[in-house]
Amino acid sequence: TLTATSVGITARVFKDLGVMQSPEARLILGAAVIDDILGLIVLATVTGIVVTGGFQWLEVLRILVLSLLFLSIVVVGGSRCMPGLAKFFDRLDHHHLSLLFPLILAFIVAWAANMMGLATIVGAFAAGLILNPEHLAAYKDSDPHSKSALGPLEDLFAPVFFLFMGMQVNLASFLNPTTLWLGLGFVIAAIIGKLVAGLAGGNTLNRMVIGIGMVPRGEVGLIFASIGKGLGVVSDTVFTAVVVMVIVTTLIAPVGLKWAFRR
Repeated sequence: TLTATSVGITARVFKDLGVMQSPEARLILGAAVIDDILGLIVLATVTGIVVTGGFQWLEVLRILVLSLLFLSIVVVGGSRCMPGLAKFFDRLDHHHLSLLFPLILAFIVAWAANMMGLATIVGAFAAGLILNPEHLAAYKDSDPHSKSALGPLEDLFAPVFFLFMGMQVNLASFLNPTTLWLGLGFVIAAIIGKLVAGLAGGNTLNRMVIGIGMVPRGEVGLIFASIGKGLGVVSDTVFTAVVVMVIVTTLIAPVGLKWAFRR
């Protein structure tokens, strides 16, 4: 849960500061994709251990190979199939290609991941990796920027998602001192872990910017925690502590980034 970085806040701060093309920004965006992939592989492996009821090397190895194979097939093979798929969906509905194509693609790949015994988020994330605006640009009547077409859906479902996550928080957990101490521990681990990772940037880059830019956790971390709660291995106390960690890291990142750039 602590692995995945949510760079939506970081990217917005970079955009507002006019440094979106800086080496630090490009490094953070690339690293965020990589740590999301690593987090998804770890999630699939840990979920397999929970489902089987114990740590079995062969089962862990099978899930690990299956996860890597699935992501490799989708990223490599799917990228080659995208022009043909875009053409097919263009024939189905020419005027709503930029809306329907990304949405159906995410659903199909997420379903395929579920059929292989992986979490659906693995498939949805893989679909996002292979979708490129260039695949839609060839069709003049469609908006090549699927972000604008999917915007209304995001405006509708993003609040529903966070509301659903909030409903899973047991408010009585805040009366337990363990929850607050655990949340504080998560926050410290979340911040220190990324700040230390930023040291790998070397002397040529602003290592503090890199570290702080990787600090925010968001929707992916919440989804991981929710999956754990559904499996019965994440208690109300732990889930509440994770939510506290997500809120704190999301709020401190913009302030920290502005300070880091000024220095």
